[in-house]
Amino acid sequence: MSKFKEAKKLMQQKRKETIKQIGMFIEAESKLRAPVKTGHLRRSITHETESDEEVSKAWIGSNVEYGAVQEFGSVTKNIPAQPHIRPAIEENIGEIQDIIKKGMST
Repeated sequence: MSKFKEAKKLMQQKRKETIKQIGMFIEAESKLRAPVKTGHLRRSITHETESDEEVSKAWIGSNVEYGAVQEFGSVTKNIPAQPHIRPAIEENIGEIQDIIKKGMST
């Protein structure tokens, strides 16, 4: 294997591990911010990651039916938004950047 291919494979592996760290971090931060009545929403928040040769992605969310209503609110049901996922990202941009810098450094 050429040095270029080895370096590319190493960077892909670092990117894969870094997106996993970001997913876990945002999941934890979202759980801290989630509104709690019974704790079901908080317990249901999870993350998934996906990486291929070009891109890495993380999804953070919940599968409970009212999760989106809690995050975005509902005009028809007169329920105010109680965002927890978006602030977990927006309020931690610096920390996310640090995770990327640390994870991708050689």
